[in-house]
Amino acid sequence: MKNPFVALSLFISQVLFSIITPFLLMPNIARLRFTRHLIAFCFGRAYGNRYQNIIDTFRGKYGSAMARGLAKAKEMAGNNIGVIVDCGTGTGFVTKQAAEQFPNAVFIAFDLLHEMLMQARNNCRDITAEVSHVQADTFALPLADESADLVLVQNTMPCFMEFARVCRPGGIVVYVDSSAGWIANIAKRLVKRYLLFETVVGERIDLGFYVLAQKAGKDKEYGKLQIEGETEQQRLYNLLRCPIDKSAVSIKQDGVCCNENHQFLFHDGIPVMLAEKAEG
Repeated sequence: MKNPFVALSLFISQVLFSIITPFLLMPNIARLRFTRHLIAFCFGRAYGNRYQNIIDTFRGKYGSAMARGLAKAKEMAGNNIGVIVDCGTGTGFVTKQAAEQFPNAVFIAFDLLHEMLMQARNNCRDITAEVSHVQADTFALPLADESADLVLVQNTMPCFMEFARVCRPGGIVVYVDSSAGWIANIAKRLVKRYLLFETVVGERIDLGFYVLAQKAGKDKEYGKLQIEGETEQQRLYNLLRCPIDKSAVSIKQDGVCCNENHQFLFHDGIPVMLAEKAEG
């Protein structure tokens, strides 16, 4: 039997996260260093090793809103989904969920915290889709412009300026909160106010909600992105860019180096693409 005090603390944390989510959708608040450090602490350092317990408290409904968002994305984009970016991957839950819908896509999963990436990598070992894990900041994704067909974001920092940048024309962002369903309409309005997307839809699902935002260009003839490279590693580094200047990168013996000689090391085989960790 689950410890009632643990269950109560997890329930309280869900309530608190549902209260702060509307404020995270406001760019001026979300960009604050204090806000970002607070979220990193709550989701990673405080709950990191117990985050699966939080998922379990939803009794199978944790992925309901994302499932609806993924279904809507597939309905709108068809088979034109080749590159999927999972922002704030956490335990890898969303990557695994999306891989069932898009088994032939290439996935790049980002998280700010190394500990969460280790969990995600371990949990995604049985996925048949191609999955790479990279340590990075959602507000400075180390990706080329227009390099993703689908961007997935669940229970993490919403940076729609950055999501729109990495989306190709006609590309889709699915933003999900698993416990703040009461703000579904507020979230839609706030995303529309960014004026970055041609179409914004969404709805409340169980305890949470999803907002799907599609970038302008859906009426043009865009196929899914084709990635150059004969190996998984080559394909990954053809997509990655320096988080500081967005220049191309190449793999070196002990890390990654960009055209402007910013160097980023590996940690347990995971590239650490954080601006503050750059050398050179």
